Amino acid sequence: MYEKQVPDGVEDCLPEECAIKRDIENRLRSEFYKSGYDEIETPAYEYYDVFQGGVGSYMQESMIKFIDPKGRILVLRPDITVPIARVAATKLGGGVKRLFYIQDSFSCAEPAAGKAGQFTQAGVELIGDAAYQADAEVIALAVRALKTAGLREFTIDIGQVAFFKGLINGLQCNDNQADELRHAVDSKDIGAIESAAEKIGMGAYLKEKILRLPGLFGKKEVFDEALSLSDSGECAAAVENLRNVYALLESLGLEEHISVDLGILHDIAYYSGIIFRGITPGIGFPVVSGGRYDGLLERFGEPAAATGFALGIKRVMIAMERQGLLKGGLGGVTVVSCAAPQCGIAAQFADSLKARGKRAVLYAGLSKDETKAFKNKTGAAEAVYIGPDGAEERL
Repeated sequence: MYEKQVPDGVEDCLPEECAIKRDIENRLRSEFYKSGYDEIETPAYEYYDVFQGGVGSYMQESMIKFIDPKGRILVLRPDITVPIARVAATKLGGGVKRLFYIQDSFSCAEPAAGKAGQFTQAGVELIGDAAYQADAEVIALAVRALKTAGLREFTIDIGQVAFFKGLINGLQCNDNQADELRHAVDSKDIGAIESAAEKIGMGAYLKEKILRLPGLFGKKEVFDEALSLSDSGECAAAVENLRNVYALLESLGLEEHISVDLGILHDIAYYSGIIFRGITPGIGFPVVSGGRYDGLLERFGEPAAATGFALGIKRVMIAMERQGLLKGGLGGVTVVSCAAPQCGIAAQFADSLKARGKRAVLYAGLSKDETKAFKNKTGAAEAVYIGPDGAEERL
């Protein structure tokens, strides 16, 4: 019944799209490597325990779970940062590590939320550096990555989850209630914020402050407005940290791509400090997101500061297509054929095309008319026939 279909949330990547996708991935791989990051791969599935804590209830609900022959619960990785944290804590030792990946993640599909069941992400993790300069480095690399992929118009919104945590410090609520409130603020849904606050039993004074968070966005004028909401040391330190990161990005000439938004919090619970997401015209979902997650490695026995981001390849491609920027695809193929005595010359000619970065198919032993018919049948860009005398003729 389903033999000609694919499951909901996944799709085939056909040759033209696959060629564009690989080109973007290869350019990003080169950019990350030249920026001092080393590539890493993790398994497509992990023990459920790896993701059981620290990712939040929203990711927990979207995991694709299954049972191995020994009865242990496994999951297709819904996130790549957590497995890399596992590797860094258990196999790579101390010190500063710069890692990058280009891998697929998996989740229960939510098309309305822009979430596919399988999606390729390209990202980096900078582990072992707690300084604000590390956050700025990663955000600057996210800007370069989007430009390398081919985007020109985009904004990186930066926030500070510690500011939100400072506001609600001391609030009596369980993890699910905290996740609901964080999700409501992140979605800028005033009704959902009021509903979550009511479930928690939040006082009117604090609720008024939380309701102002979705409107705290803009440029550096946001910093003073944020400080007016709270006199707590945690909130003040968060704003100062954000101010330092913004100033460094400004000095790097990236201000046109940077905006401040203290209402972004992300659904994933492991973020602890600076967070950010990239938006671009033509698509209603972030094309890149990331931030600092200093407590995650401690879950695997090796406390360390860390920050990073993940870029959604498909989302970038959709945005580029809608902005008229998507280029590349399959290069034209040249069919090379020949009279039987000239197979060696034809092979050398095909190899010379490949050496120049062109695509060539050697199909020896055809007549000139058969070569022309083969070219038309296969849709090749051109055909070259090597005659009995060794002369080249383009068809």
